[in-house]
Amino acid sequence: MYGRAVNRLGVATVRAALVGLGLWGCGGAPEPRGPAASSVSPVRQSAAESAPLPDLCAPRAGEPPPEPLAHRFTGVAAKARCQEELYSIMSGVSRALAVQCEYCHLVPDYRALTHRKQIANWMANELVPALRVRATKQTPWCNDCHASLGHAAARFLGDPRDTSLAIEWMTTHLVEDFETKSGAPLKCKGCHRENLDSPQFQRKIIMTDLIPTAD
Repeated sequence: MYGRAVNRLGVATVRAALVGLGLWGCGGAPEPRGPAASSVSPVRQSAAESAPLPDLCAPRAGEPPPEPLAHRFTGVAAKARCQEELYSIMSGVSRALAVQCEYCHLVPDYRALTHRKQIANWMANELVPALRVRATKQTPWCNDCHASLGHAAARFLGDPRDTSLAIEWMTTHLVEDFETKSGAPLKCKGCHRENLDSPQFQRKIIMTDLIPTAD
């Protein structure tokens, strides 16, 4: 619905309206303060959320063509083909993490590189393609992991990270609900080089070369 409004009224006009409705990518809940309990479960999509969506970049009879991308993206927005699809992707990330744009972006210079943008793009480029959801055989996305007690959360393993919570989540959720892209079971050493009790175990894998590119 709001895609037609974007074409008729222009991006800037609709942006203000969508922010007020909480539908724009920079809307959503305030930045989370971190989980308050010791168990984490993923946000599961409802049937409506998982249903096929209309092609936001397809031409519509009697309307101007979809606005093209200002430039090509990598990482989180790599699959965006037009501006409206870019907004939809970023809005979904905003809802999945329960954050506003400022959590990752410098406003108004949205293209500026930040540490959190680097992390998000690393996850999109390296971590997500290495996994698939065991039950559906689909590639995971932000909302498959970023949840605390069933609610979207950016820092879902604590802020600062709670080691015991991280171990619990990885053993009861990550290795149980996910597998490698080829269908092999997940094991600690697949990402951390060795198992948890080994001196060679490497805790930090974010933005490193530890994620295997092939099974």
